[in-house]
Amino acid sequence: MEKSSKLFKVSALTAAMFGVMALPAHASTESAAGDKYVEAVNEFMKDSALNASVIFDARTRTRNRGLEGDEVWSRFDYGSYNLILDFASGYHDGWLGADVGGYFSGDLYNSSAVNDETGEYLCNEISTCNNLDWGSGEGNQLKIYKAALKFKVNDQVDGRFGMLQSGGNGTVGNVWSFVPGTYRGFEVNGKIGDFTLSYFGADQFTAPWILHEDDYEPTGWANTSWTYLHSLGLSGNATEDLYLALGVGQATNVLYNAQPEDNDNTSFRAYTRYTFNDTTTFAFDFYGVDDDVQYDGLGYHAGLSLNKSFDKIAWTSELRYTDTKNGAEFVPRTVQTYGTNNGTWSQWWDALSDWNQDGEIAWYNRVSYDAGNGWNYYAGFGYGTGADEAKDGKPGSAFESEYAVNGTVSYSLQTGSLKGSTVRLHGTYLVRDEFADQETAGGYDETDLRFQVIIPYSFY
Repeated sequence: MEKSSKLFKVSALTAAMFGVMALPAHASTESAAGDKYVEAVNEFMKDSALNASVIFDARTRTRNRGLEGDEVWSRFDYGSYNLILDFASGYHDGWLGADVGGYFSGDLYNSSAVNDETGEYLCNEISTCNNLDWGSGEGNQLKIYKAALKFKVNDQVDGRFGMLQSGGNGTVGNVWSFVPGTYRGFEVNGKIGDFTLSYFGADQFTAPWILHEDDYEPTGWANTSWTYLHSLGLSGNATEDLYLALGVGQATNVLYNAQPEDNDNTSFRAYTRYTFNDTTTFAFDFYGVDDDVQYDGLGYHAGLSLNKSFDKIAWTSELRYTDTKNGAEFVPRTVQTYGTNNGTWSQWWDALSDWNQDGEIAWYNRVSYDAGNGWNYYAGFGYGTGADEAKDGKPGSAFESEYAVNGTVSYSLQTGSLKGSTVRLHGTYLVRDEFADQETAGGYDETDLRFQVIIPYSFY
């Protein structure tokens, strides 16, 4: 992430886009700018959308080392909000448009862990922060996370450039909070029969809760730079029942904190999903990264996913295996450092652990129930074991096994102007069993309770 000029940041383009958001859905025919202006504005606003969301997220997350008599401490204890506004234009003259989005954030209360030296709260990733570790609620409260021009040609080719998000076709994905992170770059997509070919490239990224690329540096472990991140992806239906997605990506001149030389990383993705019938699908996913610094070569996830529905009840069963050359934990993104980019690995269990130890085999099962009246429930259980133990100062796992129980209860409004508004309660209990000869417990036992209110609203 080079310290080059801040393209589109507080620029005339951004100002113009927000000006468009303030326009009525159709311009007056009596505009002093003339009929041509009115026609251009109406084309731009046709098929446009202006959406807003109000988010409240309250969370308490505790940890302990799992030792007898060990103290339990609060890592997170906060209530934060996001006010999100997102505009997507139509296409002027059938080919040119613009998208812009921003959000306002803050903490209503915060009793999370505190930095003893600075007095900053631990970054909760909902409100903007000073850096990846600290300063929750202390960053600039307004962030423009999207400001991009877009184009299309005969519904066969489309693209975007500016401050944007990846479309996810390939190996580069998005870092999410309630809004996505921001790449500075471009994406081009083209139709090839039933398939879509995509190329994505970027030279800068900020996580949703980070305002500037320079904010990574104060947190030593996150002080990572790269010059260019790009990906080529192909996805589509090979047959009516078989879906395929293939991708290859690269990050150039990756320099991790305290590393003497930079490195080029390569990422790979292969995903296939077969639909047996309306109630059953089976998928295979592989995501690997060739990183000589973090993994001494190739590290990867390989997973299987079964989804089965029984009327109002649905069952998900997912199996995962992780491997690295040097015993390190694997993370499915081209650049290993958290919050600097993301990949397109499909499995996510919302169960605190990343289930990513070298040699670990993890299995997660979830049963959900949709009552059909707005109420939804699910309960899940995950278990992982087989990780290679850390010994003699070499990378590896400190825990022999781990398991988690999680569940969610939610209600969504079914009618009215606030249709889709959701109240959600989610909880997870995670336990890790350390290897017997570990001098100190290396894994955390954790509990997590989260209450969320999500209110979407569409202006037009």
